[in-house]
Amino acid sequence: MLHDDIRLAVRRQLRAEHGPSSDTLYRDELAICLGETRIDVAAINGRISGFEIKSDRDRLDRLERQIDLYGKVLDTAVIVTEERFAAKALHTVPNWWGIWKCVPAGRWPAIEQVRSPGPNPKTDRFAIAQLLWRDEVFAELAARDLVAGLRTATRWRLWEALVDHLTAVEIGETVRRRLRARRGW
Repeated sequence: MLHDDIRLAVRRQLRAEHGPSSDTLYRDELAICLGETRIDVAAINGRISGFEIKSDRDRLDRLERQIDLYGKVLDTAVIVTEERFAAKALHTVPNWWGIWKCVPAGRWPAIEQVRSPGPNPKTDRFAIAQLLWRDEVFAELAARDLVAGLRTATRWRLWEALVDHLTAVEIGETVRRRLRARRGW
């Protein structure tokens, strides 16, 4: 199966789960950790969910690094694979990751759930804050009257200030809200 066919199957599955009137934002190739990796399909609503596609044509040599980086940012993660990697995924991805198998089903492939995703037990607040653009993080700090001495600060310093002043829950809510509202992506 082609990678793009699997991506379309994932998107159809997500739209079926979330419904047509959902406020979920879907992004292909969402860069995380300052571009160290990209999430094949991201669904952003009350959480950030990532879907990593590994077709039978792929290799798994990058998966260990992807697992580490996804774990810093995502609330839930799913590996979407075909038969070749389905059994191996059970022993490779952490228990909080879901596993979906993409199978031929007529004209379009279908998704079979092998394991449901669970909540990520440990995210990294700074890595999540890095999903915000400089102007977005500055606006969030300004709304909280926390910009004294930060008007010309680098994005790094602004991310640090956000992490210093907001809880993990507040950072997650802020980033999800900003990503869903973002224009010009």
